[in-house]
Amino acid sequence: MIAAAYTAWRYARGAVDGSFADSVAHARDLVSAERSLHLFIEPDVHAWAADNAVPGEVARWGYANLHFKGSALALLVIYFGYRGSFGFVRNTVIAAMAISALGYWLYPTAPPRFLPEFSLDPAITGNQPVISDPGDPFLNPFAAVPSMHVGLSLIFAWSLGLLVRPRWLKAILFAYPLLMTYVVVASGNHWWLDALFGAMIAAAAAGLAALLSRLNPDWAFMGGDEDEGREGGDEGGNSRGPVDRTVVAA
Repeated sequence: MIAAAYTAWRYARGAVDGSFADSVAHARDLVSAERSLHLFIEPDVHAWAADNAVPGEVARWGYANLHFKGSALALLVIYFGYRGSFGFVRNTVIAAMAISALGYWLYPTAPPRFLPEFSLDPAITGNQPVISDPGDPFLNPFAAVPSMHVGLSLIFAWSLGLLVRPRWLKAILFAYPLLMTYVVVASGNHWWLDALFGAMIAAAAAGLAALLSRLNPDWAFMGGDEDEGREGGDEGGNSRGPVDRTVVAA
């Protein structure tokens, strides 16, 4: 189901490809908003990454590899290790993809690497500023808002952070979305406001998943101990029911 939803999301994302002029105008609107907040940081973050080998390679390699591979790995860990919480995470992911596709349609936005005034380094962005590829129905070069690299990293990493036991591992998982935010900004593929919108969508999707869990208790999010108990059952052979709490796994 997740694979089918992801494919549909990529296709919908490509189908709502906006015009170049509108997308660039929206990108410059974000620049204006960030400047009004005195937080227009993208050129400085990118320049720092370009001038330093390790941060630059983290941005380049991270954008090319962490999103899809990290998401797939997290899904496998949750499915096989914390099966009781998989329904909640699955529903959160599907809801987040649906909401984000609406955002791509309503507000197509060019990423920083498409704005010529910034002259970002292709060696860091990891790709040339291709505007369109008519032969690829899954490509939408103007899908900067929201950043689902950040949104999905929040959903997966924070879900696992609530499920695993070692505190050091929890700390790494809870901090992981910050790394993803650095990666998408330093690589020139997103504005930091995109990351914020992605986080907001992840939270909204988790809220929707919590509402759905009221319809089907099997879709509730379970804490680590509760998840293990639900899978194994108690000594009398009865499985523990879902925890009566709303967890924002975003």
